[in-house]
Amino acid sequence: MPARAPGLPPGTVEVAPGAPAPKIHVFGYGPTEVEELAVTDLSQVAALRGRWPVLWVNVNGLGDGSVITRLGELFDLHPLALEDVAHTTQRPKVENYANCLYIVLRLLRWTETATELESEQLSMFLGRDFVLTFQEREGDPFDPVRERIRKARPLLREAGADYLAYALLDSVIDHLFPLMQAYGDVLEDLEDLIMEKPTRATLGRVRHARRALVGVRRAVWPLRDAVNSLQEEHLPFIQPETRLYLRDTHDHVLRVIDLAESYRDEVTGLMEGYLSSVSLRMNEVMGMLTLVGTIFLPLSFLTGLYGMNFDPSSPWNQPELRWHYGYPALLGFMGLLSVAMVTYFWRRGWFAVVGATRRPEDDVEAP
Repeated sequence: MPARAPGLPPGTVEVAPGAPAPKIHVFGYGPTEVEELAVTDLSQVAALRGRWPVLWVNVNGLGDGSVITRLGELFDLHPLALEDVAHTTQRPKVENYANCLYIVLRLLRWTETATELESEQLSMFLGRDFVLTFQEREGDPFDPVRERIRKARPLLREAGADYLAYALLDSVIDHLFPLMQAYGDVLEDLEDLIMEKPTRATLGRVRHARRALVGVRRAVWPLRDAVNSLQEEHLPFIQPETRLYLRDTHDHVLRVIDLAESYRDEVTGLMEGYLSSVSLRMNEVMGMLTLVGTIFLPLSFLTGLYGMNFDPSSPWNQPELRWHYGYPALLGFMGLLSVAMVTYFWRRGWFAVVGATRRPEDDVEAP
């Protein structure tokens, strides 16, 4: 969503370019009857207004500011709240207006590749006999609520609009638990990758996971205060019986926050684990280079010694140069020396230390 143009009058409904066109779906229900309707004209919504004990109007898509404005007129919504509906960068909050409560939530979902987290604003208006919801696009966790309305579940069908608002709010929060579980699976995969392949690509995935967690925290932390404020007794349109259910929802929010905090520690540990793993690999490489250099050090000395071109006729200058088998003898001695050094290093376990081989104790899993 682009930044709101400066200088516009308060209450101006400015929709984002390219936003999908609105699709309106309506539920009107009471204890014994229900009516479900896909709206093609807003006059249909006006005709349903006041006919049902509870009217739920759900709008998918915010591409038409006139639809938002017209619905605001039908339900007597405050222009400032309608402005926030179109400006989809609001944090979760609850605002009390004269004839309704305005509730802002964030809907979170993973992308198809489960590497990025998408955040969508959900705006909800709660009045005495209506609930009006605005979503940026199609796709939400409300199907169980819709089925409960269709199947005449008594707790929902016999309650008022406040209980429907609670059910929608609870669906949004419960939807966070499988999302957090999927996030935990991502962290487990990253932990294995960091130990096996601490590459730049792995580090990039850790950074993506950290950004996703930041999105979760931004959506959930303000939600705690918003749900808590809905339990206050001075707020209208919410019955005391519904506040008991909201208390349970508040507990769910706290559980999600606890998960987010634990995952934050895990992400920090993954970053530290990546650095430790890279450092360990670097130490292994340096250790191996040191062993190779140690093996070739005496060989280089011998080749350098016999590579000096002094006069062999002098008794003080390398008499071995005139030996008929001097060259193969020197090569054989250098080979035996190399084998002896490699055998010595192997028995001392130095190759295992630098990661060239695995010791039996490396394969033992920790209890």
